Amino acid sequence: MMPTQPLQPGSSSNKFARLFSPSAENIAPLVILLLLLHLALWSVFTGISHRAPDWDNMEELVWASGLEWGYYKHPPLPSWILYGLVSIFGRPVWLTFFTGQLSVILSLWMVWKLGCEITTQRRALIATLLVSLVAYFTVRGVMNNHNTMQLWSIAGAIWMFYRATRTDSMRAWAMLGFFCGCAFLTKYSALIQFAAFALYLLFTGHLRRAQTWKGIALSTAILLAMVTPHLLWLKQQAAGPIAYAGSEMVPQASYWLELQDLFSFSLTNLGRIAAMLLALGIVAVWAARQYKLTPKSARPPKIASELAVSDRFFLLLIGFAPLALTMLVAGAMKIPLAAHWATTFFILFGFFSFWVLRSGNDGSLLRKTIIVVVIMQILGAAGYGLARGPLADKSGRPSRATFPGAEVSRQVHAAWQANMQTPLKLVASDTWLGGNIATHIGSQVQVLIDGDFGKSPWVNEEQADKCGMLVAINRSTINPDQVDNEVIALMAQSTQHGTLEIPWTKKPGGPIVVVEWGIIPPQAECSEKPASL
Repeated sequence: MMPTQPLQPGSSSNKFARLFSPSAENIAPLVILLLLLHLALWSVFTGISHRAPDWDNMEELVWASGLEWGYYKHPPLPSWILYGLVSIFGRPVWLTFFTGQLSVILSLWMVWKLGCEITTQRRALIATLLVSLVAYFTVRGVMNNHNTMQLWSIAGAIWMFYRATRTDSMRAWAMLGFFCGCAFLTKYSALIQFAAFALYLLFTGHLRRAQTWKGIALSTAILLAMVTPHLLWLKQQAAGPIAYAGSEMVPQASYWLELQDLFSFSLTNLGRIAAMLLALGIVAVWAARQYKLTPKSARPPKIASELAVSDRFFLLLIGFAPLALTMLVAGAMKIPLAAHWATTFFILFGFFSFWVLRSGNDGSLLRKTIIVVVIMQILGAAGYGLARGPLADKSGRPSRATFPGAEVSRQVHAAWQANMQTPLKLVASDTWLGGNIATHIGSQVQVLIDGDFGKSPWVNEEQADKCGMLVAINRSTINPDQVDNEVIALMAQSTQHGTLEIPWTKKPGGPIVVVEWGIIPPQAECSEKPASL
């Protein structure tokens, strides 16, 4: 027997430490590790603490029933993405949180890649970590809506725009067109980012260069190729995303009310970047301790002063322009602003820390930033999950997160099975209640949103009329959802009725979920084909 060589103590752990060390020559493995930690933290804590997803998440699950060129509120890309994931994983609650955070970490990766082209890898990671604390990347990053799902495409567009204007690379211009197409197919607010790009090209003189126009032509061609099918679909819609957007932007009655709205919009979003500002303050004070006895004249300069002037201008204009343009246009037209419309406006805000932090020992500064940000992320994710789940449940606070969707689904499905011999295929209800019922029964059950076939193109109207449906209305006295007339009319057609009363939370004597159900039975000519195509 050959003698075994003694193992070097700690050799594998040393390799691991070197691979993920902030002092490594290439810190990409460290970046990936931190982003995966971010994804796991927010997906797991929300997934295990929520009995039901947020309203927007449920809406996306319902829309993911079919691949359409558009949906009655928004363009199609987020629903397409979720459709693909649902076909693999089914419709568990955690999937929507995971998908939202997947968009978040993809955007953060591209923010880091952009930063690497502007400055060093370590400084780019400092900026990326700080911006990851903005609420749209954390507590609101688990909301799988079109704002959150636009983060990755806007970040990619900014990165490619920077590269295209610096290198004249036609590949970068092509990728810019791709990301812009994805952003537009996610939400039309991408036009604000496009306007920021146009302003930059105008102010920097790029529009006087023939190479720039070649790049713009290529980007535009790719963008148009991607969005034209959706635009053709949009043209055929009497009431669709354009009408929905118009209903959300009814002008205020006066400029005084608009000023109040702008103040509220600004104050709310200041609160949503507060965690980033707090972390920056802690890191800055911590890092400044080493200069306590050093004369101000001998202290190293701010990081921003070491950036190229053109890069500073890029960060400031592209970073602030979407927010400024939105507020200027809204103010002029008296349009009320929802705070979450600013989701993608803070992507570059982590780089503004360069005007606060000093250069010097970047490795030490990065370590401090990692410690502060990771602690805040862990506390934030755990606190959010605890507050929205167990604490809300115990205190009897009715919310989307504590809604007993599985039990509601089980009981109404049992009522259908007790009265019908055919499988349940279709639920007519509002998006929230119908989604809770359908997702827990199985992928074969679809939702007829608000009893409206126009809102539910995945439902075959003729087949639905023949094969019947379950009708459900939330009659709870607390937080009831709006009931459309179409659902009320369908309930009137039902032949069997009933009402369920289910505790909303685990608190004895707490709020009650009241659900009225009705059954429109299948007709004799109903085939066994599903009620959706």
